[in-house]
Amino acid sequence: MAGDGITARIGRWWRSRAATRDVEDPERLRGKLDETYRDQLAMLTTVRRGVADVRTSRRRVEVQMARQREQVESFDAQAREAVNRGDDDAARDALGRKVMLEKALDELTERHRSLAGEEESLERAAEKVERQIEDFRMRKDTLTARYSAASARSEINDATTGIASATSQIGQAMDEAERHTRELEATADAVDELASEGVIARAGEDPDEALRRQIDAALAETQIEESKGDDGPNQISS
Repeated sequence: MAGDGITARIGRWWRSRAATRDVEDPERLRGKLDETYRDQLAMLTTVRRGVADVRTSRRRVEVQMARQREQVESFDAQAREAVNRGDDDAARDALGRKVMLEKALDELTERHRSLAGEEESLERAAEKVERQIEDFRMRKDTLTARYSAASARSEINDATTGIASATSQIGQAMDEAERHTRELEATADAVDELASEGVIARAGEDPDEALRRQIDAALAETQIEESKGDDGPNQISS
């Protein structure tokens, strides 16, 4: 970039200003980003609630499975006792109930496996959503910070340009004032010289007094000339 010509740099600057004008209002854009972030948080809350619901269901199934295992063991013990007593009917009844409970237990085991898989899947989804939200938040915050910095730089540049322009105008005005001041001073000096020679009257002075000073100045000049004329022959004779 250091080797770019001034024309290229001006072109980039102009395009950046044109692009800035076309960009959506920053406050509105920031509001959209915040709204999107809130929507993502709401979605994450929904996913986490789903994980919690599935986890609760899984734990309930685990409680049912533990209860049915106890019942299976109980009916198995009853069947053994009935066999030992020689009570075949009671043994068959206990074994029948044991088989029914084992089938139900198998179904609960399958349900538990399904819920565990669903819970794990939802947890992975929640983690993914959470990472995406965190990435979005970081990008949003970074973009906001970059935009604020760029806006500050733009305002500083505009202010600097305005100050430079104002300084240039003030400098021109000061040069003009200085030139005008020199003209006024020259005019005042000329007026003072003319007034001292009696050519013009001073402010508030009688015109006759100005005429008298003019005559006195002329006589003084004549005397000086005559004095010069008298000195010439004396110097020669000596």
